[in-house]
Amino acid sequence: MADPNLYLDILDLSEIRTLCIEKGHRRTYAKGECFLGESEVPRELGLVENGYFKYTVNTSDRTEKVVGFSFAGDFIGHINYSMLRLPAGVSIVAGGPATAHVIPVNDFLEFAEGKGLRFCINIEVALFHTLYTRYTDMARHSPRERYLKLTEQYPQLLQLMPLRDIASYIGVTPIHLSRLRRHLHPR
Repeated sequence: MADPNLYLDILDLSEIRTLCIEKGHRRTYAKGECFLGESEVPRELGLVENGYFKYTVNTSDRTEKVVGFSFAGDFIGHINYSMLRLPAGVSIVAGGPATAHVIPVNDFLEFAEGKGLRFCINIEVALFHTLYTRYTDMARHSPRERYLKLTEQYPQLLQLMPLRDIASYIGVTPIHLSRLRRHLHPR
């Protein structure tokens, strides 16, 4: 569980970044403001300029669970569900003040079609790899290991976001994370 978004290291997405910057509308978001609600069909794709967004789901007991993050230079959206015209099933929410360059998902799809089948397949394979690695790492690594890997990869996390979001993402309670941190960083 080192990098929440492994696909960024696998693919050259510079042309998509350029597309978002040149054709996108620059939007600012306040903390807690939704880019996408879980019951909405995704219609936009964004490139995060600054701040961060968190992907959340509501559990059966109505608790919010953080399942992903997008930081500056990363993308926000849900391409697969856009194409399927299905509700996203996740919310994408600004974790603090944030800015993104937003384009209609159809602009991205038109661009991807122009790049060809291999480009589209590579995106799907990279996204699958990212999600499958997250899934297996939740079973493979202890909460302590998941926390250490995440904070090594993103040392700014502790300043950027509340511990409850980090705890939710690594699959522990905030109390458990506090104990972990006390054990790792005794005073």
